[in-house]
Amino acid sequence: MAWTGRSGWSRFSVGILIGLTVGIVAVLYAGSAWLNQRPAAGMVIAAASPESKDKATGARVNIEAPQVVESTIPQPTGEEAAANPTVAPAQPPQVVEAVPEPAVTPISEPEPGIAEIIAKTEPVPAPAPTPVAAPAAPLALGSDGQPAWLQNAVAFSVPHGRPIIAIVLDDVGVNKAHAEAAIALPPEITLAFMTYANHVGDMAKRARAKGHELMVHVPMEPLSSEVDPGPKALRIGYTDAEILERLRWGLSQFDGYVGINNHMGSRFTQDERGMRVVIEELKRRNLLFLDSKTISTSVGDRLAAQLGVAHVARDVFLDDDMSSTAVLRQLALAERVARENGHAIAIGHPHPATIAAIKAWLPRAKAEGFIVAPLSTVAKLRLGASG
Repeated sequence: MAWTGRSGWSRFSVGILIGLTVGIVAVLYAGSAWLNQRPAAGMVIAAASPESKDKATGARVNIEAPQVVESTIPQPTGEEAAANPTVAPAQPPQVVEAVPEPAVTPISEPEPGIAEIIAKTEPVPAPAPTPVAAPAAPLALGSDGQPAWLQNAVAFSVPHGRPIIAIVLDDVGVNKAHAEAAIALPPEITLAFMTYANHVGDMAKRARAKGHELMVHVPMEPLSSEVDPGPKALRIGYTDAEILERLRWGLSQFDGYVGINNHMGSRFTQDERGMRVVIEELKRRNLLFLDSKTISTSVGDRLAAQLGVAHVARDVFLDDDMSSTAVLRQLALAERVARENGHAIAIGHPHPATIAAIKAWLPRAKAEGFIVAPLSTVAKLRLGASG
């Protein structure tokens, strides 16, 4: 017979009662905990983001730490899964980790902006321009304000209505004997001394003292590349600075001249750019330009007119044929031009035949009423200048 206590309960009955009580309490406690701890649907748990500094501004910004994403859908238990085969067995929560960004090294101050970088960058020097010599000061004007070409002109009086012929001999000084013969001619003959002639300064000084009017004979590029115009010639392939340097060198070889004319130059005198450099320098110096017209398409005379430079052009060449007979024929042509226009300009060279023809012609020309005068006399008439 089973044992019973004083209250009449058997040991077996007491055990059952205690077990039921403990079970009920455990069930109630577990349900309450499950209800209180269940996360809301869609909830994402993420770690707090640490802070760092922005490289450009220095301001503090958030940098995301690895994120933990937990499933919030209730998963069936093992018994539920067994009872319902369509339901997948419960899986442990999955953790998805984001790839962390590289660590940011703190900096003490913001990096420089574009403006600061440009300000600190050494400037790249621009390519050096082609050097051009500074303009030379014009030759001094006289007390009456006359330009240089009139200051250096030989004073000459011309009877009214008489035809005038100016004769210019080029290349003077290249051949010393020929130069001496030219200097010995009557002073009304104008002499154009070659820039590169030996002792040209001394010869020009003596010619000036004898009463000759002087010109600077400037070598310029001819049409043929096989013909040498001489040292320091002006060529179209040179820069403005090179042309100017060579021209100024020629103008510095002697003084007391009225202006310049071209030696050869059939190619150069057609070049607008090169001739502009020449004419502008003559303008600065108040000098006369005589266009020898070695080619009919020369732009020198036209440019001089446009730029307001005193200018004249050749009418007759005397000695393309270097014989006395041919020279006398050309002198007769100069007479005809002078009769028609009132004046003529003839250019020759100090060849023996040319000098002999001029000597023979002068007395006859004067007897026929022609006036042989310095170049500036004809220039004054053509330009309406006085002095």
